[in-house]
Amino acid sequence: MKKLLCCMALLFCFGPALRAESAGEILTFPANPQRGFHWGYALYLPKTMDTSKKLPMLLIMGNTGRIDTAEGTEKTILERLPYQSDEGPVADALGVPLIMPMVQRQKNFYTHALSRAVLISKDEKFKRLDLQVLNMIKDAREQLKKRGVKTQKKVLVSGFSAAGVFAWRWTMLHPEYVLATVTGGALYHMLPVEELNGEKLIYPVGVGDLKELTGKKFNQKVWSKIPILSTNGEKDNNDTFVYEECFDPNKKRRVLAKILPGKDIFERRAQSIQLLNQLAPNVQTHLYPWLTHQPVSGDVTAFLKKHMNGGPLKPFTPTDTSDQKPGQVHIVNVFWGKDMDIPDGYKGWFAFIEPDDLVLQTDVDYPYWIYNEYGKIDILHKGEKVTQLDMTGSVTVEGRSVLAFHLSPIDWGLLRAKKPRTFSMRSRAPEFLDIPENLTFTVR
Repeated sequence: MKKLLCCMALLFCFGPALRAESAGEILTFPANPQRGFHWGYALYLPKTMDTSKKLPMLLIMGNTGRIDTAEGTEKTILERLPYQSDEGPVADALGVPLIMPMVQRQKNFYTHALSRAVLISKDEKFKRLDLQVLNMIKDAREQLKKRGVKTQKKVLVSGFSAAGVFAWRWTMLHPEYVLATVTGGALYHMLPVEELNGEKLIYPVGVGDLKELTGKKFNQKVWSKIPILSTNGEKDNNDTFVYEECFDPNKKRRVLAKILPGKDIFERRAQSIQLLNQLAPNVQTHLYPWLTHQPVSGDVTAFLKKHMNGGPLKPFTPTDTSDQKPGQVHIVNVFWGKDMDIPDGYKGWFAFIEPDDLVLQTDVDYPYWIYNEYGKIDILHKGEKVTQLDMTGSVTVEGRSVLAFHLSPIDWGLLRAKKPRTFSMRSRAPEFLDIPENLTFTVR
């Protein structure tokens, strides 16, 4: 296993199969408070750019998927940028420069999603992050001009998961700067109305208090002309409802729960889509059969290419993924996170795996569906269930995926109470995840 991990081609757990590395140039620019931004940003310049034309930039918020230091955030973003299928390769396909803010995510402060806590923050480093990003774009246009690349005032905006939430919210805050937007993996969208059914829709449920927070009202007229595509996997259960992003300032009530009263994520998502269909004719939504929390880079590229000159929304046929029902994946090895031999340049990719995490090696290339639905196992001692674990993440290594499971202090106590301390595993979805009965691990 160590040899396997030493010669890696990697992708963090929120993306599709790894593509060839993009061949463009990556430039970085540090924070510049004098110019209105307290965080650095990266510029990716594809070789496919036609510099005889005035090009739009592509804005994607850098999203590491985890809490980290500012330095760690920047390091991870720069390592991953050339490989990300919804970032570097999309810019390659469009032939446009990509700008990526490199902003730290802190505990209970979801910068990458432009949460309410961020928008109302008085901390100079985070204050009006939306405006900081706008200032980065203005600075990047000047930097590109020095290199002979002329750019348009308006940008293309995209993103997946938290970055997809950012894309949607930033577009609503600054529609006058947007040509077209694609957002993926963002299950509930900020609605383009101030109230609904007598309920004031505070940010980020709606735009009811946007003027109070930003000094200007929502520009419905301009936003309604922006072509927007919202993509989600039919099986995506990555539920943002559990986060405290939609509270009012005093956190006394959850407005979202009143607007989307469904009993689970799938009912609430259906209600959200229904509202968008009624309120936002410029938005096309699509659910991809059998997909979970994963981007669809081909459709991102195709939609943005179709709308590179702006609105109105043009007919667009999304990819058919109905044939991607998952087959059975076999587990071939088990080990502890601390036993992985990871090259220094890739440690950021494995940061979510703790030394005492239980790690299972599969026989396939990136089974995404496991992440949300079927990565659930029972731990057995002499055939009897001791505890159960849910998968916390996955990384692809040389065409094979490893799945990580975190053990709580309670789990450790249950395991250490058993003698002998040798355990087997059982999948809770054996039709999808097959674990051999003779595959065991030992707890010291």
